[in-house]
Amino acid sequence: MKALFKLAGSTALVMGMLGAGTVTAQAATQTGDLHYSADCGVKELRMDKGRYDINRAGAVKGSNYCEYYFYAKKGQKVSATIIGSDDLYPVLYSTNSPDLSTQTVTLDKTGKHTIRVLQPRNQARDGNTPKPYYLTVTIK
Repeated sequence: MKALFKLAGSTALVMGMLGAGTVTAQAATQTGDLHYSADCGVKELRMDKGRYDINRAGAVKGSNYCEYYFYAKKGQKVSATIIGSDDLYPVLYSTNSPDLSTQTVTLDKTGKHTIRVLQPRNQARDGNTPKPYYLTVTIK
């Protein structure tokens, strides 16, 4: 029974965050000011000591994207999950830009790394509606 209440609480939290992203995206759309830095939340992904994951909520519209950065060491592993639209993908922005939702990537350098949340070109061309999401990034 406890697990059921815990699941219901988690679901309510995620739905609330997605709803908040929708409201923010709608407000930005009405002012005509929706671009990658407007609806993405805090751009820096900084984890507390002893933690391996961090969350962000945002919304992507059209060919725009949300960008987040973090500092990590060579050899650390990065993955990400997105709750929201099936059209959105978190990619580690680099030469080959792997999709972090389908694979765990081992970092090849120490320093600043960038994750972009975006959608494929076909969906971006068709979409004028903001797509809210909830991103979880894990770095170990």
